[in-house]
Amino acid sequence: MLLSLRSNFLSLAVIVSVLDPSFALAQSAPSNTTVAPKPVNKSASERRKALEEETAQKQKRLEESDKRALEAVEMRNRKRADCRKQAREQKLHYMKRVRFIRKCMSSGSPQ
Repeated sequence: MLLSLRSNFLSLAVIVSVLDPSFALAQSAPSNTTVAPKPVNKSASERRKALEEETAQKQKRLEESDKRALEAVEMRNRKRADCRKQAREQKLHYMKRVRFIRKCMSSGSPQ
C-alpha cells in the first residue's frame, strides 16, 4: 500500500511537470511581470558632477555630526565641572563626592 502511494505521487509529479514546466521550476519568473526601463545614459561630466555633489553633501553631513558631538561633549564637561564645584562646596568625603557627582550627572538639574 505504502509503495503504491509513493509511486502514485511520483507519477503525478512527473505528469504535472511535463504538462506545465513552469510549475516544476521554482525559480521561473511569473509571466505578468514587467521589466523597468533602463535609465538613459548620462554623459561622463554629468555623472562626475553628480558624484561631486553627493560627496560634498556627505562631507557637510559629517561636519554637522562632528559639530553636534563636540557640543554634546562640551555640555557634559560643563555639567561635570558644575557638579564637582557643588560637591566641593558641600565639602563631601571622597566616596560621597563620587556618588554625588554621579547622581548629579544623571539628573536633569543640578542638586
